[in-house]
Amino acid sequence: MTAQQVAGVGIGLRVPHYRQLLEAGPPAGRAQADFLEVHTENYLARSGWDWHVLQTLRRDYPLSLHGVGLGLGSVHGFSEDHLERVRLLAEAIEPALVSEHLSWGALRDRQLNDLLPLRLDAAALGLVSERVERVQAVLKRRILVENVSTYLRFAGDAMSEAEFLAALARRTGCGILLDVNNLYVNQCNHGEDALAALDALAGLAPGTIGELHLGGHLVTDLAVIDHHGDRVAPPVWALYRAALQRFGGVPALVEWDTDVPPLAVLLEEAAEARRIAAEAAAGVAVPAVIPASAAPVRPFADAEAGADIELGNGQQAFGAALADPALLPGVAAQLKGDPARLGIYRGNLASAWRRALASSYPVLRQVLGDMDFDALARAYGRVHPARDPDLNRFGAGMASFLGGAVDGQPWLPELARLEWLLHEAWYAPDAIDGKPLEVLASLDPQQFEASRAILHPSLRLFASNWAVAPFWLAQQAEGPAVPDAMERPGYALVLRTRWRATLRELDAAEHAALARLAAGEPFGMAFDAAFDVDEDAPIAAWLDGWLKDGVVAGIVRETWKAA
Repeated sequence: MTAQQVAGVGIGLRVPHYRQLLEAGPPAGRAQADFLEVHTENYLARSGWDWHVLQTLRRDYPLSLHGVGLGLGSVHGFSEDHLERVRLLAEAIEPALVSEHLSWGALRDRQLNDLLPLRLDAAALGLVSERVERVQAVLKRRILVENVSTYLRFAGDAMSEAEFLAALARRTGCGILLDVNNLYVNQCNHGEDALAALDALAGLAPGTIGELHLGGHLVTDLAVIDHHGDRVAPPVWALYRAALQRFGGVPALVEWDTDVPPLAVLLEEAAEARRIAAEAAAGVAVPAVIPASAAPVRPFADAEAGADIELGNGQQAFGAALADPALLPGVAAQLKGDPARLGIYRGNLASAWRRALASSYPVLRQVLGDMDFDALARAYGRVHPARDPDLNRFGAGMASFLGGAVDGQPWLPELARLEWLLHEAWYAPDAIDGKPLEVLASLDPQQFEASRAILHPSLRLFASNWAVAPFWLAQQAEGPAVPDAMERPGYALVLRTRWRATLRELDAAEHAALARLAAGEPFGMAFDAAFDVDEDAPIAAWLDGWLKDGVVAGIVRETWKAA
């Protein structure tokens, strides 16, 4: 379908609201949201339940694609692989808007998976301009770049964030996603004038401000935190009104990412934003073009030789201090603001690790308890830092990590290995229907024995000397009893059937047959392997089940060759 246009007030698409939005039906009966914003990194797999929901909702709602993983300002660690994944996603869903953040988040050897503050100077402007142009060339579209909340600034800043964004838009033709809550947070944290920031952007070409963000924040003794976990505060609504006065009827989005409330609460916030926008449109005369004199432009000198090296060294030092608090004094002189606020970013990093691992290892977390699991997440993150902007890939090394750290529960590494297979199955590609029943009906017995199986892409086989498969099943709702003894071998099959990853125990013979098929061997050799284990193996019943469950998604016909 052709991308729909974004207008009005939208909300972020969040998992707890999937069902209600799906049940709301076509546009005439849908919930009171004019568009949906989705986080890019949540849909990169383009498969399974999340993808089904997105593909269904895009028929009724325009989409805005909002990324957190490109790290436009990262001197090192910018991922071309991640950019290609974003390109494929944008190509598949045709969003009306694509946006990213004015931040960095990668070092030479690791991803920090956060929106870290950028040093605002000519070197950074040159780097980010090149990155934005690269992203726009790959995506074949204009992107929006969002201002971010920060808890520290760099002493070497040569311009304000708004001036930086204005210069970036003029150089690259990108648009700006203006988060008015972030303006307020930075006003509180750094004494920056939020209204002056609006004025600094007011002289840009009409349409440069492509979207506004609204969200909640958390006031603490150390700083105001942009946590997206509360209603929009009164001063942020006031800034929203001021933004509408300067930029006209720009689409707005209500963000709520933590402690997600019922959908009705988000729609109430969206209704309030819509009401304020209607008042602004009716009561305030906004000129089509704001005079350029409203936004004085500061001349920026070109970056001096070696400035990009200095920028990279500054990011490396900042990242090192995140990993080791003892290094904070060495980096404090480069920063503006209370150096203790570096702990906010350190906490963000630990929280990202914990959330990612809790999603991948729910039963392991249940076994260990929240406190021990959180300690495990921190320890794992220090030894196995993220290498990919997509945190869904973060936990791949957990089983090997636990292999050297388990005391009293030697089967925990095997439990982790099983849960990672379930995690992989959830994000595996969807199967292409190879019409196996039709192919099977056309084969004689010899042709069938020589043929090979196309297995579902999500299929994973598991063999262990511990009873972790029945243990995992026992932790599920209405699951069986916990096994009496853990020290016994077992086999299992992991498969995403329609919208959920499932686990089914196997006997040794069926496991042997499937392992041969997974290795690319023909059905005849696979069944011979099963008979070696159990001469009474019920291969006809297995085959029937594999076809019905989708384990075998297709059959490749092979020419029979006599021995």
